[in-house]
Amino acid sequence: GLVGVKGVFNSFTRGTGFMHRAFQAYAKYRGPLGTVRKGVLVSVGRGFITSHALMSLEARGTLFVSPGMETYEGMIVGEHSRDSDLEVS
Repeated sequence: GLVGVKGVFNSFTRGTGFMHRAFQAYAKYRGPLGTVRKGVLVSVGRGFITSHALMSLEARGTLFVSPGMETYEGMIVGEHSRDSDLEVS
């Protein structure tokens, strides 16, 4: 199946790709689909986010935060570009 391909495509192209789709036919059920789990960037402490810290993290994944935001320990601040989780400060 192609369920979830659009999300993977958007992640791979970082939202700059174009996808066209057309329905072709129904098919028999072939069992459950596998899951894709991306790793996350997790804050290891409290504080305020600096632009310097974000510059070093941009290469490691997609960030959900911006400079000046307050963080807490365990807060997910981004999506890691790999399958594993990464603790960041």
